[in-house]
Amino acid sequence: MQTDPLFLHIRVVMGIILGLSITTLLKGIAQIIEHPQRRGCSALHLCWVAWTLVSLVTFWWWEFRLIEVHRWTFETYLFVICYCATWFLLCALLFPDDLRDYGSYGNYLMQRRRWIFGVIGALTLLDLVDTAIKGTSRWHLLGAAYPVHTLLMLLVVLLGWKLHSGRAQLRLAAATLLYQIGYFTAEYFTIGND
Repeated sequence: MQTDPLFLHIRVVMGIILGLSITTLLKGIAQIIEHPQRRGCSALHLCWVAWTLVSLVTFWWWEFRLIEVHRWTFETYLFVICYCATWFLLCALLFPDDLRDYGSYGNYLMQRRRWIFGVIGALTLLDLVDTAIKGTSRWHLLGAAYPVHTLLMLLVVLLGWKLHSGRAQLRLAAATLLYQIGYFTAEYFTIGND
């Protein structure tokens, strides 16, 4: 497999942004462990943090497929960098610098859920473009599970916007986390030759 030198350059930039994203999540988790009372530990918040970590790690894993792109343009490069930056935005939104106006992560998430779910929706739609960049063979390889996954994630976004009950939000978060783990385990565990 011949690696395009331009892709190696792009991969480094992607790695920096995605590395910062994972660092933001891990640092936030460490702060909760250090001071659980100060930050107001919340099962709802931790479910979405776990979902983001699982999704981010698998996203980084699957961006290896960009090696199959044989013609890079500035627009493609800019798209990939913006896609990675959107992951960082989600991580930064999950762990704001200041919670004084909210009291806890759970309250913060409920009050800022439209932003958070809006970013998750954007990531879901950006993934469609990312998959298209990897070529039509990629669409065929992903099969019927991929459009179903996309529709389910957009449904999660709509429910996340609409649900006002913390209990309903927690059920949505837990179900989405379990689904995401199952989906990636069943569908995309190996990169190997297809």
